[in-house]
Amino acid sequence: MSDVGHMRYGPAATLMMELVEDYAWRLANELGIPVFKIRGTNMFRRGERAIDEHARLFNERMYTIEGDKDELIMRYAACFQQFAMIKDWVLSYRDIPIGMLEVADSYRYEQPGETVLCFRLRRFYMPDLHIFTRDLKNAMDVALKLHEIIFREIRKLGRDYVSLYNVTKQFYDEYRDYLIELARREGKPILVRIMPEQKYYWVLNVEFHIVDELRRPREIATFQFDVGNAQRFGIKYRDENGEIRYPVIIHTAIIGSVERYIYALLDTAAIAESRGEVPRLPTWVSPIQVRIIPISKEHMAFANDVVSKLEDRMIRVDIDDRFDETLAKRVRDAETFWVPYIVVIGDKEVKTGKLSVRVRGSQKPIELSVDELIGRIEEEIKGYPRRPLSMPKYLSMRPSSVIT
Repeated sequence: MSDVGHMRYGPAATLMMELVEDYAWRLANELGIPVFKIRGTNMFRRGERAIDEHARLFNERMYTIEGDKDELIMRYAACFQQFAMIKDWVLSYRDIPIGMLEVADSYRYEQPGETVLCFRLRRFYMPDLHIFTRDLKNAMDVALKLHEIIFREIRKLGRDYVSLYNVTKQFYDEYRDYLIELARREGKPILVRIMPEQKYYWVLNVEFHIVDELRRPREIATFQFDVGNAQRFGIKYRDENGEIRYPVIIHTAIIGSVERYIYALLDTAAIAESRGEVPRLPTWVSPIQVRIIPISKEHMAFANDVVSKLEDRMIRVDIDDRFDETLAKRVRDAETFWVPYIVVIGDKEVKTGKLSVRVRGSQKPIELSVDELIGRIEEEIKGYPRRPLSMPKYLSMRPSSVIT
């Protein structure tokens, strides 16, 4: 009941979105600088000079609405709110570099034919991080760590980026060796596009693309060196001599928008399937990490005991207690939902205390104790955020339409 390019998120997808948002915040804090998380409005007055100047670059992609006194624009990134906030902070060179992050619902009026589920949307969620640095040299130093994390994260998925570096001619002439160093770190050629003049607010704008299952380049992560907006918005700090300086701002999304990161996860699964492998999501972001399937009601007490032990370790687990369904159907439903670990509990498991565990992608069940199952899962999700279930843990309490 909305427009094209707008997605809705059921309970499983909502949980995935929240986990990715949490992870983006965790990665921002790996940069070794102070980072502050904020929350703000998503509409701004067009009459503000700084906002109007910035907005002209996106004019054909903006949503506008009528306000009480002025036209309002819907935000297309978190820049406005963060810039409007930090301009009121009293900063010295000792505070710089400093970061600010907001998971911002952003709105871009993409053309109907351009919209793609998860990848290109009219409304999406961006973990937008801005890093305020002393000068261009400081920005270049910070970006080395940023670049390292960006590539580490995509390579965790078994993927890699191809990179497009948009640069002004002046930046290229002065810092060509810096681009060569980044290419060396990537271990392969980069594509450099030289802009004859500084058309935008940045001097360097890097697009990191995966090549998806259909052989299309898809931009996921990015960073930019912004040399114009600090003065435009009145963001300043005092240097060692007490002089007013305007910081160089790094705009970045370390893992891209929330939806684009999920696009990369799903595309990775699609590539695996095209090779004849079983598609799966990483365990940390799987909505259900373990599904317990008791064969009959007599096995429920033991099943609940297993669930309690898993829940105590913040492992997402549910119980398929739909005893009017066959065991085969319940196992099949768990497989359809891409559950990484399926545990069937019958008389043998109750008697021995050992679990029969089906691991997604494996041919035969394996036998594990509860502690061994916990240890295996905790190893897979180490370093990643954890959240509880976003739906009732008993499948009998869910409508049949949200079982799979």
